[in-house]
Amino acid sequence: MENFTKLGLSERSVNLLTKLGFVTPTEVQAKAIGPLLEGQDLIATAQTGTGKTAAYALPIIEGLGSRSGGRREIRALILVPTRELALQVKSQFDALSKYQRLKSAAFYGGTGYGAQIAAVRGGIDVAIATPGRLNDLLQRQILDLTQVQYFVLDEADRMLDMGFMPQVKRVMTMIPEQRQTMMFTATLDYRMQQVASEIMNKPTIIRCKQDEIEPASIAQQAYKVGKGEKDELLLSVLQEWQDATVLVFTRTRRTASIVTKKLKESNVQAEEIHSDISQHKREKTIARYRAGNFNVLVATDIAARGLDVPAITHVVNYDLPTCAADYIHRIGRTGRAGRTGIAHSFISNDQRHLVKDIEKLIGRKFVTVPAPSAKHAINVARSCFSGEGIKIGDCLVKV
Repeated sequence: MENFTKLGLSERSVNLLTKLGFVTPTEVQAKAIGPLLEGQDLIATAQTGTGKTAAYALPIIEGLGSRSGGRREIRALILVPTRELALQVKSQFDALSKYQRLKSAAFYGGTGYGAQIAAVRGGIDVAIATPGRLNDLLQRQILDLTQVQYFVLDEADRMLDMGFMPQVKRVMTMIPEQRQTMMFTATLDYRMQQVASEIMNKPTIIRCKQDEIEPASIAQQAYKVGKGEKDELLLSVLQEWQDATVLVFTRTRRTASIVTKKLKESNVQAEEIHSDISQHKREKTIARYRAGNFNVLVATDIAARGLDVPAITHVVNYDLPTCAADYIHRIGRTGRAGRTGIAHSFISNDQRHLVKDIEKLIGRKFVTVPAPSAKHAINVARSCFSGEGIKIGDCLVKV
């Protein structure tokens, strides 16, 4: 697919995309936009960073048409697992619907109700929400979903893993049966297929290529390390990569805070984001990180959902994720926008049981060895990018 013109989008949408710098559609956009414009229900396997938001936003915007007055009603509902992703999706909807003058609003917890209620009273066309806050607003009878024509589950597998499906099913009882339903998920296992069978009507299924899920631009390294040795290894690697932009993942909020404190005590410019930090402060921290004001961000999986910083050079799995699919989401934070990246995984004995599921998902074995010295680790990383290119798997561990 050479450009967006052949996908069936209106000339106005194509012109806007051109002005925004989007010329060539990504794989998920090329595969999804046509069926969605035809009104089909759709399931797509796609990761954050593959252009999936535009893949469903553009057909929805075309279907909603332009606003020329009259009362606004919620005609499109997008459910997402986290606040960060809600804000990111809203930002893209606002940019892509510039000519149609549609209004969108994001609804999420961790903040007051006032501004969100005011947005509803002012009238909106598109609601982007986390399941918990949406259910709260429905129970308060603040939202009316009886006019919804388009329903999207974005990162549906993550919502299932986070226990949101009971809330999602309650929402389903509040929207019309006659609607177009779209599901975007990183993995399409039997659980996702069961959910789809309950809420969708003969959906079209599209699968992106595996190299979209496991980018060839990311060299992966795994090190066997003692639980009490992770901090020393992390500091050693960071000292070598002083010009890098690094994202460190921890399993818990407490660990994120402890790691950040230790890094600062070692004169490393580091900040943290997790659900114990207010939404306003998290947004300011991410903005400063994106601007390059500091180079190490420590985060939990939930807080990092929707994080889009193309300049990230390294991802460090300080703790392995309990959900294998999160490994793919994590390493996908680097190696973006034509850049190369490196993903380090610190595997301690208490987390070795998590390796099997990750190996099954990525289709190859981790070969873990004792953590090397910092200098050796950097030489390993550099060797991954020598020669004509990178082959995934070559740098899982290279000693």
